[in-house]
Amino acid sequence: MNSEKVRINIWLTQIFGTANPKIHKIIAHYGSAEKAFSSITSGDLSQLEKNEAERLGYVSPDKIDNILEYCEKNNVSCCCLGDSDYPNLLSEIYDPPVVFFYRGDLSCLDALCLTFVGTREPSQYIIKLCSRITRDIGKLRVTLVSGMAHGVDECVHTSCVVNKYKTVGVLACGIDVDYPYGSGQLREKMLYYGGAYMTEYLPSVKPAPEYFDPRNRIMAGLSRGTAVFQAGDKSGSLITAKYALDENRDVFCVPPPDVFDPQYIGVIELLRDGAIPVFNHNDILKEYIGLYL
Repeated sequence: MNSEKVRINIWLTQIFGTANPKIHKIIAHYGSAEKAFSSITSGDLSQLEKNEAERLGYVSPDKIDNILEYCEKNNVSCCCLGDSDYPNLLSEIYDPPVVFFYRGDLSCLDALCLTFVGTREPSQYIIKLCSRITRDIGKLRVTLVSGMAHGVDECVHTSCVVNKYKTVGVLACGIDVDYPYGSGQLREKMLYYGGAYMTEYLPSVKPAPEYFDPRNRIMAGLSRGTAVFQAGDKSGSLITAKYALDENRDVFCVPPPDVFDPQYIGVIELLRDGAIPVFNHNDILKEYIGLYL
């Protein structure tokens, strides 16, 4: 880990805000993150808004030192855009994180990765189907990505660890925050079986509604395809699917068992727009046999 590079990227996220695409514009303007840091701290505020310039007074080296000290003491790693272990697919998206924090083994992302998402209140039918597809698709050493929330996310991660598969969770909070509450044991099992969990948010940052959409872009960005298992018309999983479509990744949907049930209405438009219907794991795998498997 290049500690100076990590320091600068943490500094940039504190000045401009986590998941702010302006960070990439600033880096491009100056030619590198290092040059941006040097120029701005030397007094060039020409690219900063008033609120961004005001933050300069609050971001001290001591605060960054505290973050890195926490990571070192708690076996948390930092990965910066451009590092050799930065996930290739993630680096290709619009606004990739300039730095993220993780525990576990990122090499599991070198395999075919697929993102499974859905409602936080899945029906028993969806739980059964999601568990079955996760079990069957994981046999081919596919790494499954989800969002460490209740519902479909929890079903995906739990099914993976029950079957001793690798899975990656993407958090909408700091790496040290127990969210959802009581998920610590599941996280440790994910690590035990060769998976990982990660976040672009700084340690101790609590989850907030506005953090989930940026989290969703990472989930979609890590994978060749995203599968939606159940979604109402305002489900966050639809946002993950949109990010996947924007990046020309595959989108899969489980057809609703009842087209009149509002719990499933969100996937209907995706299916109309060309999402691949999923009835079992083969409907997903056939898209990748011979390419990545």
